[in-house]
Parts: sequence; structure tokens; C-alpha cells
Amino acid sequence: MKRLSVVKVLVLAVFLSVLVVPIQAQAQDKVITLKVANWFPIAHKQTPLLESWGKDLEKRTNGRVKVNYYPAGTLVPAAQSYDAVTKGISDVGNHVLGYTVGRFPLTEILDLPLGYPNNTVPTKLANAFYAKFKPKEFNDVKVLWLHAQAPGIVHSKTKPINKLEDLKGMKMRTYGSNARLMSLLGGTPVAMTMPEVYDALSRGVAEGLMCAYEATEGFRFGEQLKYSTENFATSYSAVFVVVMNKDKWNSMPPDIQKIIDTMSPEYIEKYAAMWDDIEKSGKAYLVKRGNKIISLSKEEETRWVAKAQPIFDDYVKKMKEKGLPGEEALKFAMDYLQPYRK
Repeated sequence: MKRLSVVKVLVLAVFLSVLVVPIQAQAQDKVITLKVANWFPIAHKQTPLLESWGKDLEKRTNGRVKVNYYPAGTLVPAAQSYDAVTKGISDVGNHVLGYTVGRFPLTEILDLPLGYPNNTVPTKLANAFYAKFKPKEFNDVKVLWLHAQAPGIVHSKTKPINKLEDLKGMKMRTYGSNARLMSLLGGTPVAMTMPEVYDALSRGVAEGLMCAYEATEGFRFGEQLKYSTENFATSYSAVFVVVMNKDKWNSMPPDIQKIIDTMSPEYIEKYAAMWDDIEKSGKAYLVKRGNKIISLSKEEETRWVAKAQPIFDDYVKKMKEKGLPGEEALKFAMDYLQPYRK
């Protein structure tokens, strides 16, 4: 009887092992689906670049991750792209920090008119800043990488801007902290997202805007602009963050997490190169259309810089009130940019 019992136990063990192995294999082979949302229009080069990240991830994981890509705001509009990730509406999103003013207080320094000297340094600075400070304001997501537009300057539809006085009373599209800058420069800020600008210019709701050259081509509103003023000493950048839902990230196997972390530095470089490429293309686009490009004199640039100074003073003060290292953040950004200045 004892021998028969032993045999039964062995048979049962074999049966269970046969049953469990397929279940484990199925769990391991289960495909992870990611919903990736991007609000840029189809024709903009931001769209295929983020899409390529998804395809690249599918390839590197041998199909264990499947990416469903939603461009042109088809899943989530621009201003809600970060919240959509935290709520699980999308798993990965590309968000402009300036569309949610106050949400990312320490990192807002990067959107201020620091005077960005070239097209790729904003992206490099943004990622160096995150690596240095690891702001807690991003703790509700998994940050994949940051990137940032080329220098944002003044463009106008109705008249050339050669000096501060020319901006007085002009209705200029802004967003985030740039509204304060435009007020200090004498213009009248009109806040809106990029997808709204074309219609605003056509209806006269805005007479111009501050943006990088690339946006005039990527969003097509260069068709309505006539003048560009290169106020590089007070140029700003718009910082973006590509983030993943934290629960989604935590649910992924470690090997897939490692693949994603390996990809992120590569896409920092790709995004920096993309910004440089489309910025040069955007300026060439306006020049070809016959738009006038205006360079400010050194004396005039000094006037603009002086007007912008209260923005930095206020930033440091507000960060101190919040217990955040605003003075250190400002110094870090300025020191980082210094070697790139002419």
C-alpha cells in the first residue's frame, strides 16, 4: 500500500509540473500593450520620432511589448497630456511643462528667458538638470527623458519689431511663464496652446507670438507671419517631458525596464538632433517666403535683458518660499549655458 501511495504521489507531481509549465510560459509570453499619446500634428517631425520609439521598443523586446500610437491629439489633447498618463488614459505621453503652470515649480526655470545660445543645448540642459536635481514634482510618473525646443523668439504678423517700443500693446500669443515676459517687454499676452495659434492669427486674436522657428513651419502659421526678431539674449525654451504611467512601469518585468532605460539616452540625442534639424528648416521656410529676419543690436538686447530680470528674481523668491533650491537651480542653468555663448 505504501508503495502504491508513493507511485500516486509521483504521478500527481508529474501531472502538476506538466500543468504549471505552460501556465508559467503563458505568463512570461504575455504581450504588454502600451498606449502612447502625442498631440503634435501628423506633418510635424515630433510625430514620427516618438512613433519610432514605439517601433524600436517592440523590436528590442522581440514583440513582448506592443505599442499603440495615437498622434495629433486623437487620444489626449495637449494641455491634458501629463494628467492623462497619471490617470492611465495613456501609458506614455509627451507633455509641455508650460501648459500646466505651477505643476513643476523647480523645473520652470528651464522655460524662463535664459538666453539659449543654440538649437540643441536646451535638450541637453533639461536632462542634465533632471539628473542633478531629480525634482519631486515628477514622482508620480516614470520619467523617460526630457527634450526642449530651440530658442523661442519674437515673430509678428502686423509690423516689424526692432525695439521694445514696437511691442507696446501688441497682442502676442504666449504660454506659461512667457506671459510675464511679454508683459515686461510691453506686449499684451494672449495665452493658448500651439494647435490654437493658426486660427488666432487668422482672426486677429493674436498679432504675433514667441516661438522657435520650427513651429512656424510645423504648425503652418508661418503662412501668416511677416517678421522675425532674433532676441536671442532673452530667448526661452519650451521643455517637454516624455513620461510613463508609474503603475504600468512597475508592472513590467525588470529586463524590459532595463531595455527602456537603455533606450532613453539614445532618444535624448535623437530629439536634440531633431530640434536642430527642424529649427534650421523652419528658418529656411520663412526666408523662402520672404519674411524679414531682424537682429537686435547689442544695446537693444541689453535693454530686453534688463526688462526680463524680475522674472528670475521672482523665481528665486517663490522657490525659497516653497523650500526648493531655486537659487541653486538658476545658477546651475546659467553656468551650464555659459560655455555655449559666443
